Amino acid sequence: MLESLNIRNFALIEDLSIDFGRGFNVLSGETGAGKSIIIGALGLILGGKSSSEMVRTGADMASIEGLFSVSPDSPPVQLLAATGIDTPSGELVIRRTVSADGKSRCFVNGVLSNMTVLSELGALLVDIHGQHENQSLLRISLHLGLLDEFAGLSGRVDEIRGISRDLARLEEQLAALAMDDREKARRLELNGHAIHEIDGAGLKENEEGELEEESRLLANFEKIHSAVESACDALVPAAGEVRSAAVGLESAGEHDSRLAGLAERIRDAYYSLEDVTDELRAWRGRIDFSPERLEEVNERISLIQSLKRKYGESVTQILAFRDKAAEENESIQTSDQRRAELAGEIATLQKRAAQMALALSQERQKRAREMETRVMEELAFLGMARTVFKVDIRYVRDSEGFVEVRGERIRLFETGVDYVEFLVSPNPGEEARPLRKIASGGEMSRIMLAMKSVLSGRNDCETLVFDEVDAGIGGVTASAVGKKLRQVSEGHQVLCITHLPQIAAMADQHIMVSKSIADGRTRTQIRHLAHDERLAELARMLGGEAVSETTLQQAREMIEMGPGR
Repeated sequence: MLESLNIRNFALIEDLSIDFGRGFNVLSGETGAGKSIIIGALGLILGGKSSSEMVRTGADMASIEGLFSVSPDSPPVQLLAATGIDTPSGELVIRRTVSADGKSRCFVNGVLSNMTVLSELGALLVDIHGQHENQSLLRISLHLGLLDEFAGLSGRVDEIRGISRDLARLEEQLAALAMDDREKARRLELNGHAIHEIDGAGLKENEEGELEEESRLLANFEKIHSAVESACDALVPAAGEVRSAAVGLESAGEHDSRLAGLAERIRDAYYSLEDVTDELRAWRGRIDFSPERLEEVNERISLIQSLKRKYGESVTQILAFRDKAAEENESIQTSDQRRAELAGEIATLQKRAAQMALALSQERQKRAREMETRVMEELAFLGMARTVFKVDIRYVRDSEGFVEVRGERIRLFETGVDYVEFLVSPNPGEEARPLRKIASGGEMSRIMLAMKSVLSGRNDCETLVFDEVDAGIGGVTASAVGKKLRQVSEGHQVLCITHLPQIAAMADQHIMVSKSIADGRTRTQIRHLAHDERLAELARMLGGEAVSETTLQQAREMIEMGPGR
């Protein structure tokens, strides 16, 4: 449920905070006061398109923040959990900013989110109906889901969806094995050659680095050996002289303690020279130059470099290539058997999927007629008695499909074989046509209102918004629409923009939107109406600016006649 909406520097709105309650919330006010701007701001935090024109003149940024209350196991919470966003205390805060240069950012519970997540989340939180682009009834892709929701068929649809995904996975595996005999022979030969060449090399991890180090040593042996000999020749006499110096100072140290310490340091230096000399002699004894070994090492390095050019950038990658080639050869050698197994599994699943999809289609056909009747009953109550509502169910031909109906192959979708679209004929004698081509904004809102009434109590968005629901109606029809909105609000939070007192009188909470001019700037403001203020607003809606005792009395009667009063 939408708890509150905070808007800053959005269009005519400088700073506005609105609290909404459960049940039926009405927004009224003069034309141009900013009612639709408020709905536009709500649409923005639900994933609507943004533009720099939304930012109030003179401001750097527009900001809209919505606070929603959500239950722990609700679809919005499940969606956010999948994206790693927590919803502590059952509260969900969505914030959207639009800068003066048109850049937009959105945050969900303080976490920066992308528009995909925001749009999916918005569709689960609020359903907006009216003269807006996001009218859900205009999205044909949702029509099948609404029919299944009415008929209680979601569980059966999930079963078919699971089978369809299993089929897709098996068909992908089969396609990967679809290789002719010539290609099989070619792949076996190529992989076999690679395996033989890599195995023959006897590669070891880290071998290349060790070989390169040895190659550098052997290639520079003469220079290194000469340096070692020279060092040994210099160090042996130097060590003797250092030792003599230490012995002399030790004798002098008997008379001067300060010299004793220096003598000890010289003797340490002598021992270090002796150690270095011994290590150099040992190195000289171990290392022997061999031109043959240098050639052998370089040939080994060249072999590894050649394999790297063919199979990978490192020894590790070369060995991985070898293992993959072996796995592919094994797969090819056993592919005929596996193809037969997969074909059998696919045939079994196709038969099962076809049976389930056709049975589901029959049930949809049956329940579609019930839905048509129920919706038209609601439309008649809402002043659209002559409107014909139809649920058009048809198949999509597919020459490669495995489902047959009356000798014709049809396509299987993840939801079954049915393509569903709602059609309407507002006037007698006219052919029923798609909603987007026939219905006006007001008619669309009433059709959705009828739909929501029929689907009342089923899983759905908790918050419904109706903008321009009263377009082109009045009198008895307006009262009927108000009663229906009130009825729907028993299971949903309803927000409605209206100019009709018959609808406003049914509300649990009445919010008046107005505008004023201060310091040469137009500002939109709201006020939650108390009882007397509400009477005055209803009287204004009845008789214009001139509020009389007569209109006040009429307003009083409207409120008293409201449902539940």
